[in-house]
Amino acid sequence: RVEHIPNMIDPEFTVPEGAETHGIQLLYVGSLTENKGVRYLIEALPLLPERYRLRIVGNGELMPILQARSERLGVSDRTEFSGRIPYEQISETYADSNIFVHPGIWPEPLNRTVLEAMQAALPVVCTNIGGPPEVIPDEELLCEPADPEALAAAIRRVEELPEGIGNRNQRYIETHYSPPIIIPKILEFYERLQLE
Repeated sequence: RVEHIPNMIDPEFTVPEGAETHGIQLLYVGSLTENKGVRYLIEALPLLPERYRLRIVGNGELMPILQARSERLGVSDRTEFSGRIPYEQISETYADSNIFVHPGIWPEPLNRTVLEAMQAALPVVCTNIGGPPEVIPDEELLCEPADPEALAAAIRRVEELPEGIGNRNQRYIETHYSPPIIIPKILEFYERLQLE
């Protein structure tokens, strides 16, 4: 028997007022490994108008390969590799962004970065695999993994949807994934285990 209790948001996580951005700032936060699908996000960038820029936060063995791919595709001037950022400073990164993108290509569990992005009131574009899409209310922002064209199309759809996606995400995450919601589920699960 398998029972699933999701991650919960960090109630201490607060996002400051963001700096004024020029164009549309895309954000990826996570490790730079093959299963994260960052190469497909970089390959999607040339398919988007010039006003779209990409910030990649995180380290990993693929960083030099991804940087080289960005150069080859002619989007290195629109791509920023920030490396790893201390957790205490990560909220500023979300604040300065317009859209969060999770381009994963394996069925990973729901990760913290998707929750943080929604908590930061960002629209989230996500591949339709694993746990992350379970929390995305807007199905139009889901796409097939390992497909740069589908990823670019989903990113463009953010502009086509009504305003307020980010605020809706924030409300959704607070009412479904906050500690007062998740902790009782964990306690109830352990209580049932003791009785069995």
